[in-house]
Amino acid sequence: MLGTGKSVIAINLLAKILNEGFSCAYVTKTSAPRYTFSNNLVKGKHTLGYLKGVFKGSGSFIGINNNVYDCLLVDESHRLNAKSGMYSNKGDNQIKEIIHASKVSVFFIDEDQIVTTKDIGSIEEIKKWAKIENSIVICDDSLVLKSQFRCNGSDGYLAFLDDLLGIRETANHNFFDFDYDVRVFDDPNLMREELRKTNINNKSRMIAGYCYPWNSSKDKNAIDIVLENGFEAQWNFDTNTFATDSDSFEQVGCIHSTQGLEFDYVGIIIGKDLRLIDSIVKTDYTKRAKSDASIKGIKSTKNFALADKIIRNTYKTLLSRGQKGCFIYCEDKLLSEYIKYRLSKVRK
Repeated sequence: MLGTGKSVIAINLLAKILNEGFSCAYVTKTSAPRYTFSNNLVKGKHTLGYLKGVFKGSGSFIGINNNVYDCLLVDESHRLNAKSGMYSNKGDNQIKEIIHASKVSVFFIDEDQIVTTKDIGSIEEIKKWAKIENSIVICDDSLVLKSQFRCNGSDGYLAFLDDLLGIRETANHNFFDFDYDVRVFDDPNLMREELRKTNINNKSRMIAGYCYPWNSSKDKNAIDIVLENGFEAQWNFDTNTFATDSDSFEQVGCIHSTQGLEFDYVGIIIGKDLRLIDSIVKTDYTKRAKSDASIKGIKSTKNFALADKIIRNTYKTLLSRGQKGCFIYCEDKLLSEYIKYRLSKVRK
């Protein structure tokens, strides 16, 4: 259900259920959407304290009694973890804890958006824990979101991304349903300047694959991302509201600060972890930054298929963050030319 408007539905359900007098919370592992949604809503009648009570992290239900909540709405359920805490050593399985804490648990899930080795959320995993908790499971085709709200409603664009990134072959790999502005840039400076022109309402952002060290986390003046033609940028500062901060355009976000959110336009920097080799799009997890925890454990487990999946899923997620358009810069020039070629064959 990538880009199908899961979060839109979840937030509307939250308002509806609360207005009916039931206890309910919006749950997601990723802090960025929690803080962004609550900070936007605080401008209305609700206090920030109240909103923090209804926007919760997935590790908030350790040791909670059975059926404390009437309903929990779990967004980005594919991002749930087996354990909670910074060191993944607290509580029980997050899926089990959520089901235990609520009379009704609604899981919004897209297994193609798993982006770290800790992500264990899957339909089968949810069913397993629901059975252990003696819960009734409702999961059928009637609950699958058939179309999506992002990318100007273009299911064709998402199918194009699947085919382009080698996630799966699709029948409509060369067709967009609606007008969507996709451009590939050879110069990252030019991409940034074109993106700046779209940032009319502070709704455009640069986002990158996690291939660059986070030097500025220790030195606020340090540069993190250095590309050709003198391009320099920093990762987004340690803030949970990168998507809405007034000074965030000059910074670059990553999957952790943007998943679950959307923008008007995005400028995506594709690092050396995705390249074109022998006419095939291939991944290379060794090109990710050493500080990237999303592939932690790959060397020891040698689960290279999982690393490949994480990288492809990450770029698909990033490339679909824009409502109106997506600008692309690739460090690998062969990949850049390949994407240009594929776009030239698209029938809009």
